[in-house]
Amino acid sequence: NKAKHNFLIANSVLSHSNAKADVNIKPQAVLTLLQNGMILACNKACGELLGVEPEKLVWQPMSRLVPQLADISLISDKKINPYLKFLSVAGHRFDVVSTNGRHIICELFFSVVDEFGKCCLQITMKPYRQRQSATLRHLRTY
Repeated sequence: NKAKHNFLIANSVLSHSNAKADVNIKPQAVLTLLQNGMILACNKACGELLGVEPEKLVWQPMSRLVPQLADISLISDKKINPYLKFLSVAGHRFDVVSTNGRHIICELFFSVVDEFGKCCLQITMKPYRQRQSATLRHLRTY
C-alpha cells in the first residue's frame, strides 16, 4: 500500500514537471511554400516572429522575405534542393527581411510535405541568437 502511494506521488510529480516544461516551449515558426516559392501557409508563431498577421504572407513570394532564395530552385524531383539541404545542415544563417523592413538572422530548416496533393516545401525558421563564448571550464572532470 505504501509502495503504491509512493508510486502515485512520484507519477504526479513527474507529470507536473512535464506539464511545466511544455508551457515553456515556444511553437516553431513555420511557412509552407509551393514549388514556385509562393507562400501557401504561415503559422501564428511565424507571423509573430516577422511582426505581421500570418494571412498577409499567404500568396507572397518567399524571396520577398529571404532574398537569398530568389534564384534558387527549392524542390527538384520532389526532394529538397541539395544546396538548400546542405545550408540547413551546415547551420547557415539567412537574413530574413520582415514586411516592415526589420532584419532577422535565422537558421532555416527545410522539409518536403504534401499539401492538397501537391509537393510543397516546409520551412522552419529559428532566430539565431548570439551564443556565449565557450570556455574549457565545462570540459573538466572531477
